[in-house]
Amino acid sequence: MIAHRDRWSPTAADPAARSTPGEPDPWFGHHVPMRRNEEPVPGTRASRPWWEPAVIYQVYPRSFQDSDGDGTGDLPGITARLDYLAWLGIDAIWISPIFPSPMKDFGYDITDYCNVDPLFGTLADLDRLVAEAHSRDIRVLLDFVPNHTSDQHPWFRESRSSREHEMRDWYVWRDAASGGEPPNNWLAMFGGSAWAWDEPTRQYFYHAFLPEQPDLNWRNPAVRAAMHDVLRFWFRRGIDGFRIDVITHLLEDEAFRDNPPNAGFSPGEPTETGLRAVYTTDHPDLPRIVAEMRAVADEFHDRLLVGEVYLPVPRLVAYYGGGRGLHMPHNFQLITLPWDAGLIRTGVALST
Repeated sequence: MIAHRDRWSPTAADPAARSTPGEPDPWFGHHVPMRRNEEPVPGTRASRPWWEPAVIYQVYPRSFQDSDGDGTGDLPGITARLDYLAWLGIDAIWISPIFPSPMKDFGYDITDYCNVDPLFGTLADLDRLVAEAHSRDIRVLLDFVPNHTSDQHPWFRESRSSREHEMRDWYVWRDAASGGEPPNNWLAMFGGSAWAWDEPTRQYFYHAFLPEQPDLNWRNPAVRAAMHDVLRFWFRRGIDGFRIDVITHLLEDEAFRDNPPNAGFSPGEPTETGLRAVYTTDHPDLPRIVAEMRAVADEFHDRLLVGEVYLPVPRLVAYYGGGRGLHMPHNFQLITLPWDAGLIRTGVALST
């Protein structure tokens, strides 16, 4: 059974602009529900963050609803189906990437973090979707893809234009090894070396995924500031939170040491599993990066950060909670558990 949704009031980024209950909200344009005077009873749904009891529904926009007959789902199509989603009893929708992209990786290769790909509609379409969703007490989450951009992003075009360019250090560049080969043995998640050669500047750049998805250098304060501003841009437009893509990949080993072999690797398995990603994922400095994102989210009211964290529970917990981490991680342990109620109950208990 899906629990009944509580009424809630989205809040503008500017505290001075917040509405009085019962008055029109200046940001979203609908009335803020009246609240009772008494405090919520501790432990009840009303006293908990909205996301703890929430049902969050993923929308893959390409296939959800096509509004204009071009064969691809779009934002107006999602808006047209909001009554159906409300009927399901959900509390929020998480929309997979909708940003401008060459679509080498279905939108996870982004050329502009602060816009909408024409394939899916316009910023105005997204604003309308958010307003219509909020009027139905449905919150809206977007995907945040901080690990890499498209190689067509203006940042990367500037970065690769010259070794002396001020944005060179926005990405991870390294000289070739002595024989001209890649700097180390790191492998991309989609197979092959994680290093791509750039002939004009005679260096390799790092890509944890496709060569068309160069990794940002999150050790660079300018990169972190720019990506924090991306979050603020969307929060100010009323977006209620983000699912953060591959957050464990944001930092690599500063010494660029080789990853060790995977003793459990068997022939026929994906080649990228032949190494243990000791120096390319789950870096000990990552909780600090997460804390900075959390601080940005906390500048706004009731915003949610969910992390894609593929790690065993003892390591996963470093990424969330305590007022400095993610509000929630994906619990991927559930995917690997047998379809047994007792085992699933135990898995949930270990993760909470």
